[in-house]
Amino acid sequence: MNEEIKSETGGEALRVKEAAVILKVSERTVWRMIADKQLTACRFRGCTRLLLSQVLGYLRGTGKVGGI
Repeated sequence: MNEEIKSETGGEALRVKEAAVILKVSERTVWRMIADKQLTACRFRGCTRLLLSQVLGYLRGTGKVGGI
């Protein structure tokens, strides 16, 4: 992971594909979750990233919806 992104966000930034693997869903489902504001995605130089802490929080049912 990019250390600059890690230090700026306070956690690891995941690609959509990596988030899909963790959540055990398809990439398309992750994109739907972003569109439905179940997960918040950030754009870094044209790349979409999600915070690992938020993805894990979603799995635990404690994640913030629509915010970082």
